[in-house]
Amino acid sequence: MDLALKSNLNNLNEYWQALDVSEQDGLFAHTSWPNKQWHADFSLPSYKASVSLPKDKTFSTITDINDQELSGFSVKSQLVIMNLSLANNQTALGQIHPQIVKLSSKENAATWATACGLAFGYVIDADVIQALLNNPEASVWAYMVDGEIAGTAISYSSDNTLGIHQLGTVPSFRKMGIADALMKHLLAQASSEGFNTVSLQASKAGLHLYEKMGFKALGNITSLVITK
Repeated sequence: MDLALKSNLNNLNEYWQALDVSEQDGLFAHTSWPNKQWHADFSLPSYKASVSLPKDKTFSTITDINDQELSGFSVKSQLVIMNLSLANNQTALGQIHPQIVKLSSKENAATWATACGLAFGYVIDADVIQALLNNPEASVWAYMVDGEIAGTAISYSSDNTLGIHQLGTVPSFRKMGIADALMKHLLAQASSEGFNTVSLQASKAGLHLYEKMGFKALGNITSLVITK
């Protein structure tokens, strides 16, 4: 595994572990949202993992999937693993945006979770977000429009990498440049705090934005579910 891919996956692994998680025999599992199971190296699940995967959880792996390996599983979704190097990259300095604020009050966690859930189309556990506010490696961000949360993001630091997670726009505020502003704000944060790399895992919908900003694809991460 090359260093760029390793730094990306290490950030994702540490971020997921910072959420409400249990671990047994090297297998990590969330007790609620985001409902993931994974190994620290994101290898393909063993037979033991496959029979213990609850129906409401997905197993995340970077292994190239073929039909034989997928016995008992089906693919739910796939994201593109992407990094941006900040070394000698003047275009990635970003720009601080006055409408983007960092959450500091636990009372705002439920409102943020609702907005993020609308952006992604699934339920976010507000208790998990509330607990994340106490983590010094994490920052929870909101793009505000007239007192409403219009966009969301989480940044998480590990070593020299700043990972970007849950970057989304509430449907009623789309096509207003909010995702672009959030990205530039977080790039400015990364530059000002001396990070070497910014990492994320992109859906197809976000690929164009990230590629335009200079992010490079490193591979795919696949979410598996038990075959019905």
